[in-house]
Amino acid sequence: MGGKTRSPPLLGADHAAFMQSGVSVIVASRSQNLVPDVVRGCGCRVSRDRHRVTVLVEPGRSSDLLEDIRRSGTIAVVFSQPSTHRTIQLKGTDATVVPVTLPDRRIAERHLGAWVEELVSVGYEAEFAAAVRGRAETGLAAIAFTPTSAFEQTPGPAAGARLSPGA
Repeated sequence: MGGKTRSPPLLGADHAAFMQSGVSVIVASRSQNLVPDVVRGCGCRVSRDRHRVTVLVEPGRSSDLLEDIRRSGTIAVVFSQPSTHRTIQLKGTDATVVPVTLPDRRIAERHLGAWVEELVSVGYEAEFAAAVRGRAETGLAAIAFTPTSAFEQTPGPAAGARLSPGA
């Protein structure tokens, strides 16, 4: 019985479901010179135990970000739903670029389709939404990390508060 006990995940089941829905995913890191790099993500996968998060990005738009991740392992990801302004932010220090799986490709296509629907629901033209959505079919890169901190960022009095898994 000398097994290592694992701390509970920072993310509740509701957070995981929200992150994997048709929300905006913004992925950021920084260079060794502390220059930020930010790209729009193409989707997200949360592990069953909610300890690991994998975000999907287009490698053609993300080469600097991917290099920053390889060098520093630092990452921040913001998930936001335009129709409600609900927003959460995760940070991690062990981010790595990992192989893309077949399910990741399906996740990206489903996510980007839902993202277009979300944009149209708040009044954007379908053509504009489709142009903004990204192109998972041109390729994907996957970045996996363990969230070390998670924050509520929905505008209002709780913005900046740490997430509690049961919330």
